[in-house]
Amino acid sequence: MKRLVSVALVAMTLGQFAPAQDIPKDAVLPVESKYLNSPGASQYPESNAIFLSDAVTFRVSADGSTEYDEHDVVKVFTPAGVEDHKDLLRVYRSDLEKVEVDLARTILPDGRVLEVPRSAIVDEAVFEPGESKTNQNMRRLVIRYPGVTPNSIVEYRIRTKKKPYPGGKWWGVSYVQNPEPMVESRFQVDVPTGTTVHFATPGYTNLVPEKTSLNGIDSTVYKIVQSPPLNQEASGPALLTQMKRLEASNFDSWGQLRSWFNQSFEASCETTGAVQAQTQRLLTAGSAPTQQLIDIGTWATHKRFISGSLDDLRPNKAGLLVDEQVLNAVDAAVLLTSMYRAAGFTVQPVLAFELPPEQVQTELPRFNRVDTLLLQVQQGTQSWWIDPRHPLEFDQAPPSGYQGGSALLAGDDQHPFERLQSTAADANRVETQVEARLDDKGRLELRFNTVEHGASGAAYREASRELLDSGKEQRDQQLTRLFDSIASKYGSRARVLDKYFNLNARQGQPIDFAATVAVPDYTVRMGNKLAMVMPVRVNPQMMGLAEGTGTRTQPIRLDHPWREDVRLRLHLPQNADISELPATVQINSPFGSYFATARGEGREVFYYSRLVMNEALIPKEQAGELAQFARQVIQARGKLLLTPNNRTAITP
Repeated sequence: MKRLVSVALVAMTLGQFAPAQDIPKDAVLPVESKYLNSPGASQYPESNAIFLSDAVTFRVSADGSTEYDEHDVVKVFTPAGVEDHKDLLRVYRSDLEKVEVDLARTILPDGRVLEVPRSAIVDEAVFEPGESKTNQNMRRLVIRYPGVTPNSIVEYRIRTKKKPYPGGKWWGVSYVQNPEPMVESRFQVDVPTGTTVHFATPGYTNLVPEKTSLNGIDSTVYKIVQSPPLNQEASGPALLTQMKRLEASNFDSWGQLRSWFNQSFEASCETTGAVQAQTQRLLTAGSAPTQQLIDIGTWATHKRFISGSLDDLRPNKAGLLVDEQVLNAVDAAVLLTSMYRAAGFTVQPVLAFELPPEQVQTELPRFNRVDTLLLQVQQGTQSWWIDPRHPLEFDQAPPSGYQGGSALLAGDDQHPFERLQSTAADANRVETQVEARLDDKGRLELRFNTVEHGASGAAYREASRELLDSGKEQRDQQLTRLFDSIASKYGSRARVLDKYFNLNARQGQPIDFAATVAVPDYTVRMGNKLAMVMPVRVNPQMMGLAEGTGTRTQPIRLDHPWREDVRLRLHLPQNADISELPATVQINSPFGSYFATARGEGREVFYYSRLVMNEALIPKEQAGELAQFARQVIQARGKLLLTPNNRTAITP
């Protein structure tokens, strides 16, 4: 079974934490007075916590090795804030990095200080011995702060030392915006005098640093005060892309970064005997290229892939990865590139971004700014895009989430980027059939069946393959959560009566799922009428856009174009007559269209709606226009009026 799991999740689930330290009774504790008059919850009524101070010092040595010092002081206000900050986690590779804890303590609301005891600091392997060879040096460091309650402060100072990257390249980032407010932020970059260094401050304009030179070290210091919490934009790019930040790097251009990547990546992709032998075992002589991709991808899905951004570029040789069960993003790309080439395919690794070329090419080049690593695979006149961690979801267009974005393909400073194409809306159809019945008490029971095509069904197909290999208990839990979430879109009191999910999803084929849902008190009395909204689920992306306000800083990311069709047949009770049908609606916009219509036949209502979105990525300048279209779509959701009568419902 393929499991795409975050490093943090693996780290949190493999192993047990040491117990938290209790506050000593009758003990005389030192007092830290400088934070006693720090801002309180009344000054930040909408926040669970604040960063009183966030200071980062990034040091670069002449050989390219780096040190990253973090000193954070966080004050928690609420139980949710306590939960978010009572533990600190760092995952690192001990063969390449060293993590040192200089300070870790809790400052109680009265100023007393509890130092974190060594027993509350865990530093252990992420994976069990023998579970992973290439990742055997991956470790987790966990600090559990003692006695954290609302109005407490947690403080830490951690230093991460990292060995040089190939070619002496380096990059450093300090995120000076978080979901919580920051009172004060500081980012200092120290490099040997005369070293090439480039800076960027996304989210800030005209930010002037302090610069000094002393004892052969050039220091650059940026200071930020009163940074507001991140107002995450609906249907925007990844969270880290939206955050304001301070950056430093010694890449001169994106073209240089691409050339640097190519050199390390290609050196690891040699098709060795182990790779060749494994590839040949998987393939049937004379099979079609698509079948060969399926055969290789099916084998690869039994590995575990570590999720997360591309923080590192230290690829292992392909021959070492054939029997490896846990792969990071780069190693997954190395192994599959080597195997596809062994099968006779041409493979181009692609550094991909959610955002369009005109935006990315203005940003500071750094490797961990790349959103993902894709493979463009060709044979003859056929071409496919493959995410190495989702090898059975290949298509002629890039994966969902990157359509309309950009690809860093060439080490060419003049034209390093290309725009990634998008699929047609019809290729990603979502078709839903609903059979619904309203009883004489206003209770609605409906049966829906949804079929998702193309990119729209990719996540469900992945879930299908994963659930098929799961134990029954885990599968039932996951499906219960999925269908409860779907049912909630029909009403807060909706209850799932039965469910079906296709556990035999195949590459490139549509996937279907269905459920019966009961919703009590679905009608609302309006004067002498009964009103009900047609039981059609509202598209969550459109709902988020409709609720958005204010000026956007990022484009709108809809992942891929799609077409959503809903056909509903509603059976009415004997004690209510149709008073007014939902109006026919036709809405056109530069981004797509919406159509809905209804007709009544006796005691039945037939309703049809179609939403089409033709763009995957919409410029921020058009956000207001798209939000207006989304609001029109939400408001146009059909309403049916019924008139109660004196007839008695017929019992079947």
